[in-house]
Amino acid sequence: MAKARRLVPYLLALLLVVLLLWQIDPTTVWRLLSNIDPYWLLIGFGFYVLTNILRAFRFSVLMDLDGYDDGTGSPLSESQKEHASQSWYSPLRILPEMFALSLFNNVLPSRSGELSFPYFMVRRHAVPVGESSAALIVARVFDYLAVAVLFVGFALLNLNKLSERAESVVSIVAALLLVSLVILAAMPWLGRQIMRFAQGLMQKLGVEKLRWVKYLLRAGWRAVEAFEEMRSFRTYGLTFGWSLLTWLATFAWFAAFMQAIGLPQAYPLVIVGGTFAMLAKAIPFVTVGGFGAHEAGWALGFSLVGMETALAIASGFAVNILTLLASLVFGGASLLWMRFHDRRASESSQKKMCLREPAMSSEVDA
Repeated sequence: MAKARRLVPYLLALLLVVLLLWQIDPTTVWRLLSNIDPYWLLIGFGFYVLTNILRAFRFSVLMDLDGYDDGTGSPLSESQKEHASQSWYSPLRILPEMFALSLFNNVLPSRSGELSFPYFMVRRHAVPVGESSAALIVARVFDYLAVAVLFVGFALLNLNKLSERAESVVSIVAALLLVSLVILAAMPWLGRQIMRFAQGLMQKLGVEKLRWVKYLLRAGWRAVEAFEEMRSFRTYGLTFGWSLLTWLATFAWFAAFMQAIGLPQAYPLVIVGGTFAMLAKAIPFVTVGGFGAHEAGWALGFSLVGMETALAIASGFAVNILTLLASLVFGGASLLWMRFHDRRASESSQKKMCLREPAMSSEVDA
């Protein structure tokens, strides 16, 4: 019975995909992809890369990346720290993690790909799980803020080109913007309340001394501390700026992919239309590859700009497939690079240890 219940969300996701495909001729998606323009596809890939570069710079604002070595997990010396902090390209050290995070989020169900980020950050850069988790949560809140600001701004500028119901939709997104601001302001307080509740619950259940419970609680309190450390006008201002640039680049890759499949749209209208696809994929709904949620949001958004529903659904499937292709290409390459780099770093560390051992033994003999 329990196993059957676990399947329910997946069946609902499959039902949503079937319902969307029922409203279109599935061969339309194939026609859009088979006549793709490689020039615009490469431009879309370029904006996909730029988006992840901007994400790396945003996370560098939220976390201390200058104190750890890339790949070895060992702290840097003071001179190395100074050199790293002065390097404008320092955030690019976590670019492979950005591509991997994008890949896992696009292919794993229920946004479970988010878990890959704290894992890679502690394993490859020795950044505590609590700190990287807090940075990820803050980044996601700023994602909602940036998307909402861009949508409201561009929708109001192009209100005469949108459908009649657009005004009410703009009001709803503006309300979401307000909620995001309240959550952001209350995040340290909310974190403390959640951790106190979790700690009390673990004590009542009598499991507070278990190793994994201790680890999770320790990581949770570190996340709360990180929230408090991050909360400053400078950090939030820089994070919001990088978030805006990130989403402008994201919508640019959507626009390029729309050009590639032969359905060119004005960039402001792509922002209005693509917003709901992003918001739908952000919901922890059990989908694989975002299929179903992405297309439903895409159809809703592009119906506001006057696109026929069937064509909006078909183009949503096509753009989602191209996005998956980009994440597989760059995410797969990044995973291979990280594995190769970490193996070489491990071999180098072992060689250094072997060289030290004879020297230490000769000192003991002397």
